Amino acid sequence: MRRSPRVVLAAVLGLVALLLVGCATVPGSSDVTVLRRVGDPAEPSAPPGPARGAGPLEVVRGWILASGATAERHSAARAFLTPATAGTWDDGASPTVVSDRVDTTFVLGSGQSPEASVRVRADKLGTLRPDGAFVADPGTVDVTVRLTQDNGVWRIADLPAGTIVRRTDLRANTRPVRIWFLAAVGGAPVGETRYLSTSPARSVASRVLDELLSGPSEDLRGAALSGLPAGAMLRSAVGTSPDGVTTVDLTRIGPVDALDGNRRAEIAMQIVLTLAGVGIDRVAPSVDGSPLVEGRTELGIGDVLATLPPALRERRDLPSDGPATTAASPPAVVVTGGRVLTVPDPSTTSAGGPDLVTGVDDARSASLSPDGRDVAVVGNDRDGMRLWAGRSGAVATPSPIVGRSVGRPSWTPDGSEVWTVVDGNPVRAARAPGGDTLTPVALDTSALAGYGAPTTLRLSPDGTKVALVSGGRVLVATVIRDTAGGARLGPVRVLRPGPVGEALAGVLDVTWSQTDRLVAVGTALGRPVQVASVDGLELDGPTTTNLTPPVTAVAAAPERPTLVVDQGGLWSLPASGGDVWSSVPGGSNSSVPAYPG
Repeated sequence: MRRSPRVVLAAVLGLVALLLVGCATVPGSSDVTVLRRVGDPAEPSAPPGPARGAGPLEVVRGWILASGATAERHSAARAFLTPATAGTWDDGASPTVVSDRVDTTFVLGSGQSPEASVRVRADKLGTLRPDGAFVADPGTVDVTVRLTQDNGVWRIADLPAGTIVRRTDLRANTRPVRIWFLAAVGGAPVGETRYLSTSPARSVASRVLDELLSGPSEDLRGAALSGLPAGAMLRSAVGTSPDGVTTVDLTRIGPVDALDGNRRAEIAMQIVLTLAGVGIDRVAPSVDGSPLVEGRTELGIGDVLATLPPALRERRDLPSDGPATTAASPPAVVVTGGRVLTVPDPSTTSAGGPDLVTGVDDARSASLSPDGRDVAVVGNDRDGMRLWAGRSGAVATPSPIVGRSVGRPSWTPDGSEVWTVVDGNPVRAARAPGGDTLTPVALDTSALAGYGAPTTLRLSPDGTKVALVSGGRVLVATVIRDTAGGARLGPVRVLRPGPVGEALAGVLDVTWSQTDRLVAVGTALGRPVQVASVDGLELDGPTTTNLTPPVTAVAAAPERPTLVVDQGGLWSLPASGGDVWSSVPGGSNSSVPAYPG
């Protein structure tokens, strides 16, 4: 029941008006100078147009700065163009997102009146689609802007369609918002990040609902759908009642009384969870003026979460209607010296206590189920490395999954399956209801052909994506399920390939810190710990001051300390960040940590 995307309203297209901040040179062998702008407001003041006496490079820089003003189809930026070009420039094309360094130089032999040409070069990260989704497409931007002089004033006479946006400027002028859809099988909430223009602020609620009405992006094809039918739209502007409730009236859904209760609840959940991402916690959803949910004129986050099974309701990637309950969360585990131990959280004072599972004499890695009740363990036996499973604190049961190499196990959000990598092949095992036995089930991994044999596999917290490590690279693929119980991996994407300093390389282990964010560790010089958004837009890193590379293992989770293993042992960094990592007694340089999931 996948829904076709609908055309997003013009307000969302304001995303294409952002900033290119570059650097400029003079002809010949002059050094490159960098043009930077820090801390701009969401809607910066635009230059009034080219000043008399300004050279071609100054005019290009002025156009770059003015392109951040979205009003009246970039009228400020068009002031830097000749009248003919201003009337034909296509500013509505999907913007190209580039790294923070953008070079602008004169084309050789250019710069003299009455014409000049300026070359713009940058490392391309991808594009921002009209629906606000970022699509990674690494490469190089290399375009030329031509200028002409008229009555002593330089203006741009020819330029490419659309805008070129630095990553930092995208951060400054947009906000990432989670748009919520439904898993294609089972209907669990599935979030997807879209980048929403921060201005005008008064229309944020309407624009985020436009994103919802557009449906899931191609990245979620086969994994998620929308309860809202194609063609559904807002019947009137989003408003606010006198008592602070946001009113959302939809139309083109059909008679509200023709929708069954489950469908109404699904649509309501999508609306409420999506608006929660922009600070709205009380919503009155309706269809053609009638309440969407029978007998309920107002819904909050807690109301829609209450409709979910307990195992899903506690998912940490979902919006919350109250403070996080970190203390009640299942602990992290660490396998060290062949034993499966717990790591106290949030203090992470030491790894110790009784063995979390028995029956596995030489454990190599382990992971608790999301609810903390069950544990999957990889350990050695006479046939090689084997996957085991059992109740926490009890004797584990061996599975038939065995090989020369078995990767750290990863659980689905509902705890019904365990995934791992066996001798370079992803493997899926289902757990019998109420039992500990794991049985291999079919998993189509043909999409991985050509990417090399993976060594690590981690399911995302919502179960819709999988991250793998292969040849030092991080691969991301969508998990597509069918109603017959089958599963396959969708198209595979290499996360953040590219030049040194902009790429994920030398990766030894990866995990999810959030549904849309990954932590990768490895051998990268000066960057043994890196944090990347799953869409490939962001790449940052915490401090690594007192770590000794290579970093071989990592565990992360929302609002939990990040745990890593280096040559000195097991280390912890608070969720709030910090300047140094703290040593966790009881660990070693061969430890393997994991949070539930």
